[in-house]
Amino acid sequence: MKTQSLKDFWRYYGYGVDQQELIDREFKRIKGVTYLEHAGTTLFPESQIKGFYDDISRNVYGNPHSHNPSSRLTHDTVESVRYRILEHFNTCPEEYSVIFTSGCTAALTLVADTFPWKAASNDGPGSQFCYLTDNHTSVVGIRGVTALLGVGTVSVLPHEVETRARKPPTQTNGEEECSAPHLFCYPAQSNFSGRKYPLSYVKGIQSQQLYPACEHRGRWFVLLDAACFVSCSPLDLSQYPADFVPISFYKMFGFPTGLGALLVRNEGAEVLRKTYFGGGTAAAYLVAENYFVPKPNVVSRYDITGRI
Repeated sequence: MKTQSLKDFWRYYGYGVDQQELIDREFKRIKGVTYLEHAGTTLFPESQIKGFYDDISRNVYGNPHSHNPSSRLTHDTVESVRYRILEHFNTCPEEYSVIFTSGCTAALTLVADTFPWKAASNDGPGSQFCYLTDNHTSVVGIRGVTALLGVGTVSVLPHEVETRARKPPTQTNGEEECSAPHLFCYPAQSNFSGRKYPLSYVKGIQSQQLYPACEHRGRWFVLLDAACFVSCSPLDLSQYPADFVPISFYKMFGFPTGLGALLVRNEGAEVLRKTYFGGGTAAAYLVAENYFVPKPNVVSRYDITGRI
């Protein structure tokens, strides 16, 4: 690549045109502007907006929970997009579910509100909420939920994950197995520094080989904040099966804003506990009695398209 021109470089990486041609075709509005906010959100290309306008101009999208052609179109379109998202992250519906949210922060809030936190008691140790110190504000903010529930909080310095690793604690004879659920959160790429952290931490924490999981018995879940990472790097969930993966589409494409997703490993989805219900998330409920039956699958229970 050293002997190639900049034009060849851009063509080599799949753009089809050189940098200036791409700017002239898709980003005429930034002429004379140096845009340095890609960590917050990338710029959308003009063809994306035109494609979106053409789509909503030609089609009639209805409420996905009704039974008519426009509603079926909405339902089918949403499900097709779900499948393409899973395909992009090299996984499938058998392994992961895509829950649409209003953004990455909403995805994190969903985990905070529905994770089965357990306070320590005479019956055994409680949950631990652990996070890397180099984390997004919205991740650290989860401790506002856990503090009220009496859940322990541990902030972890980046170097401690590996330097403090040791064999996980073993269960002694006569000691009951610890079933406390714990959550470790870290960014695949830091929003602040741009530093990329090893994706191998996912399995290392889940198997209790790395700190802080190696110091606490129980079941460990990993939340991998991938919002910044996936805007510029591929993420293979078949190799790094994090339990919860929040993303923001505007960071990836620049448009639409106010739309993100939480990719939930189906094994982890089973532990989530939702109390509030609304819109199309309920299979049945009674007005005069405290009776409620949620929709059967995780997507129907949590997805924002279920609250239309």
